[in-house]
Amino acid sequence: MEEQGCAPDIMTWTILIKGHCAAHEIEKALLCFAKMMEKGFDADADLLDVLINGFLSRSRTIGAYTLLLELVQKARLRPWQSTYKNLIQKLLGERKLEEAMELLRLMKKHNYPPFPEPFVQYISKLGSVEDAWEFLMALSVKEYPTVSAYQHVLKSFFDEGRHSEAKDLLFKCPHHIRKHPAICSLFGSAI
Repeated sequence: MEEQGCAPDIMTWTILIKGHCAAHEIEKALLCFAKMMEKGFDADADLLDVLINGFLSRSRTIGAYTLLLELVQKARLRPWQSTYKNLIQKLLGERKLEEAMELLRLMKKHNYPPFPEPFVQYISKLGSVEDAWEFLMALSVKEYPTVSAYQHVLKSFFDEGRHSEAKDLLFKCPHHIRKHPAICSLFGSAI
């Protein structure tokens, strides 16, 4: 193409990379991506989404995670919210909570709204009280998350039959959360 005087633009590169990803040729897609960067083109959120989905289609979730982190840090790229959500769900599906939490923090830095649903489901089934606490702190905008965030996590522990974990988490909560009527109603007179 270039030999015939047609210089590819970012859209051409994206289509080429997307084609390699669709054909499950991730290595070729990465080579095209590197060549594109050498030619002075900057990656955008669309191209990052294509690459991430290419990795995920080959069950290379950690590779997708590493690529996203690298491009956010080095290329100052701002991924789409849907890219974050998709990758978080895949990471949690592979029990990679720490990596998913890191993406949640990055989402927050990029001013996206929190994405608590898959975390609450994961933590209520497989997580520890410390995992729940770390998650709640990652959600907080100022000092503490909203009462409804605490309520959602505590209720999910109850729904999974993990009453002792719910109580342990409750005792880590600040006083104003422990004494809130919505929280008290979850525990009845047990607190």
